[in-house]
Amino acid sequence: MIIIFGNGPKYFTEAEGKFICPNCNFIKRYLVKTSKDYFRLFFIPLIPAGEKSQPFVECQHCKSNWHTSVLDQNNYYLDGTPVTK
Repeated sequence: MIIIFGNGPKYFTEAEGKFICPNCNFIKRYLVKTSKDYFRLFFIPLIPAGEKSQPFVECQHCKSNWHTSVLDQNNYYLDGTPVTK
């Protein structure tokens, strides 16, 4: 019998919206994500094995990752209207 185990990240979506991606230079959809390492058995995450990571912004078009400061003055609702503070 073969038992496959190990550890790896599990990603969680914290928020979403639109922003002007520095890589694409167009308004694109983003997700704010965090990750946490889990012990895995047969590729299924079972037991948390670490701390939650700092949030990061992932462009859904080019899949580039950015620090959350990229959203300062560069944040839009999903309908395209700018977020005002």
